[in-house]
Amino acid sequence: MLRIKHIAAGVLAAISSVAVAASDVYQFTDADRDFIARFSLSALPELPTAPSNKYADNEEAAELGRKLFFDRSLSGNGQVSCAQCHNPQLYFTDGLPQSQAIGTTRRSAPSIPGAIYGPWQFWDGRTDSLWAQALSPMEDQNEHGLDRTSAAKAMATEYREEYVKLFGDANDLDAVSGLTLPASPKVAGDAEKNWSQLSAAQQEAVNRVFANMGKAIMAYERKLKLPPARFDQFIDLLEKKAGEDKLKTVMSADEIQGMRLFMGKANCASCHNGPLFTNFEFHNIGAPEPDVKQVDLGRFQGVNDLTKNEFTCLSPVSDAELEQCEEMAFLKKQGPELVGAFKTPSLRNVAATAPYMQAGQFATLLDVVQHYNKPKPPYYDREQHPSRPHFDIIPLGLTEEELAQLVAFLESLTSPLPKDDKWWRDPNLEANGDSSGLASTNK
Repeated sequence: MLRIKHIAAGVLAAISSVAVAASDVYQFTDADRDFIARFSLSALPELPTAPSNKYADNEEAAELGRKLFFDRSLSGNGQVSCAQCHNPQLYFTDGLPQSQAIGTTRRSAPSIPGAIYGPWQFWDGRTDSLWAQALSPMEDQNEHGLDRTSAAKAMATEYREEYVKLFGDANDLDAVSGLTLPASPKVAGDAEKNWSQLSAAQQEAVNRVFANMGKAIMAYERKLKLPPARFDQFIDLLEKKAGEDKLKTVMSADEIQGMRLFMGKANCASCHNGPLFTNFEFHNIGAPEPDVKQVDLGRFQGVNDLTKNEFTCLSPVSDAELEQCEEMAFLKKQGPELVGAFKTPSLRNVAATAPYMQAGQFATLLDVVQHYNKPKPPYYDREQHPSRPHFDIIPLGLTEEELAQLVAFLESLTSPLPKDDKWWRDPNLEANGDSSGLASTNK
């Protein structure tokens, strides 16, 4: 799968590692320009291939996926859609420390635009594709609260015509339609018992329909594009060697000093690099534990869940050949660095998507940079918190002014909401004659 070319930490020396004098803030060398250009949205490569989902770039699949994404009937109470926690008005997040749907989840909802470029999904990377990711909340009783068979039956009844046109086989839909009881291997109680009583052929039919549901949602999510932020406009001017007067109209001196810190002295770009400001890797940065009674093992548990997942590149419902599943073939399964490690989030629109970290432990960006500047025990202390044997964080030693400049730079990464992009809109609003605004929250 095509990946964004990450920036080696050693290359960070290409831009000044310290804030420059006020008179030189808007002065850049050719090396500076070349380095900064790597962070522009225009530097994003083509969408990565998706061997496990042959419908990933199918327009009809994307249209179906869009309907599914905003369909509140795909939930146990008929009130929760994917957009409940991934609201377009909030850049496909929900503004909560821990997402709330039918119940309260353990973690916050990550933003979706750009997620397709990463090999792993969820904060702990427990799925290897967006189509598999889309399926997990359906069966989570704190999220959509469905069972697998009921989700598949919804495809057979509400979306039958579109399904057959796209996937070309009504046999599975017919098999699913005949099932009368809720059934799922992931939902404890009667649903799990009912699943065990289905024949292998019935289970396989349900799994195929369920997987295709996720593949359509993934096709939709691949359509979500971000408009340029002020920072991207600044890079464009920089590449054109615009003068100081023009550069000042886009970014302030403090924002540029923050950029220099981000890419240099503070070393933020060692993990938050490239056009999406993420290396898509997993790190333990000593953040506070949101629930001291239930330690979150992060990637360590995520890898275990991934190897047991029924919907991976290696699964029977995948469209990939075995040799195309390179990420799974070279999966790192052990090591102290996995414990308490979470995926590096994209910083695109970060100022508009508070709170921060995997469970909203920090309310503001200033809280975040203060943590990086001076991590606090007990979570940044192996003796006090032995469940975390490895940390990927070194105190920065920045001044209060420098921290404020870092925050100022991060605020320049917010894109305008794309009001004229249909993929950011609820198709139900369009059906009711509203084609101008973004989808509204389901709450």
